[in-house]
Amino acid sequence: MGPAAAPHFSLPASLLLHLLSLCALVSAQFTVVGPASPILAMVGENTALHCHLSPEKNAEDMEVQWFRSQFFPAVFVYKGGRERTEEQMEEYRGRVTFVSKGISRGSMALVEHSVTAQENGIYRCYFQEGRSYDEAILRLVVAGLALEAEVT
Repeated sequence: MGPAAAPHFSLPASLLLHLLSLCALVSAQFTVVGPASPILAMVGENTALHCHLSPEKNAEDMEVQWFRSQFFPAVFVYKGGRERTEEQMEEYRGRVTFVSKGISRGSMALVEHSVTAQENGIYRCYFQEGRSYDEAILRLVVAGLALEAEVT
């Protein structure tokens, strides 16, 4: 007696293409756009991390996050129509302001107050609505001021 044959079935090509296009719709509801160039800030200054949805879309009921290397804890979380400080990294509590005046158009920013050299690096701006999500990568370049020593 020979080995049992594995069951074989195939989907018609048109049905397979239709299923793939439905999957693409879930991930293509919107795109998150950030600045094309690095954001330059000086130590001690305030700086804004802007991002927006394309096409324009009301984001009031979306989850919006800015995070660094890991999703949790985040630099900032907006979910359920409010800021979620309990999900925020301790070092950013009280040091960031969510600017949501353009949220009905999908445009917002996170202002970091008194930027430190440790905040130099990559940030991600993440939007989620249901099963659709996307993120933009932003690069913050923090420059320090060197004090000249007086020679006497």
